[in-house]
Amino acid sequence: DAVDICTSHNHHAPQAIAAAAAGKHVIVEKAMSNTLLDCRAMIEAADKAGVTLMVGQHLRYSPEAYAVKRLIADGKLGEIQAARTHVFRQGPPDKSWYTDGKAGGGVLQLNTVHYIDLLRYFVGNVKRVTGVCRSVQPQMTNGADDLVAATLEFENGAIGDLFSSWTTYLVPEASSYMVLGSKGSVHSTPPETANDDSPIRHFGNVMFAEKEDAPDRERQMNPPFEPLDTGDFVLPNTSFFVNEILHFEECIRTGSEPLSSGRDNIETMKVVMGILESSRIGKPVDMADP
Repeated sequence: DAVDICTSHNHHAPQAIAAAAAGKHVIVEKAMSNTLLDCRAMIEAADKAGVTLMVGQHLRYSPEAYAVKRLIADGKLGEIQAARTHVFRQGPPDKSWYTDGKAGGGVLQLNTVHYIDLLRYFVGNVKRVTGVCRSVQPQMTNGADDLVAATLEFENGAIGDLFSSWTTYLVPEASSYMVLGSKGSVHSTPPETANDDSPIRHFGNVMFAEKEDAPDRERQMNPPFEPLDTGDFVLPNTSFFVNEILHFEECIRTGSEPLSSGRDNIETMKVVMGILESSRIGKPVDMADP
């Protein structure tokens, strides 16, 4: 009934298009593909065949992400003004396609794409990016990056800050994000150590604080952050991987559009490709251009 494509990024488009032509529903791992032209061809092939196309952006399917999204929808953060994420990894892994730019290798497409997608999920689409990408380690080939910094300008006026690296040998591996609003803010904490009894997590507890109209100036400036309650989530599991696959099955069964559909996720790929292009030309890039 369906195909799960977990190959290197340069193979995603031809394999997804072939699967759609054979009448198979498709879930494809991130990044969606190496070019926006390929991404559009994948969407067109799925639409023509009448099959589901979903991108494996699993961070959206965690109870924490659901809880943050609900806070934003309920107006608890107010107007979203800024967001940031950083991704520190020791590496890259000893796999050739992680280090080969022609295969879609590099920290931007292998790791950072998840966090770009998560910020889009929370804040909305991006209209302009400015990026700097570097290949520092000798094993990086064909332009694959292992050091990336970027500024994101969202359509709603918020600004974003992004930094990712595979060269941080002197700091612990960590990923985090912040979403800052006019009424409240959230931030993630360092990830917990995964073990056989706990779900795999990219982040630890997510903390939330609301702006307080208190006479205490110190409390106004430093409102207490508390762990965000995910106890009443309506997702079927605490593992985002389980939720992701169950959502894919539900969309196939009901004919509904996936939360991370190909049509949605081409906007994430515009940001990725925009950062690469901005680094190449040394100028900001509008999302209408990539």
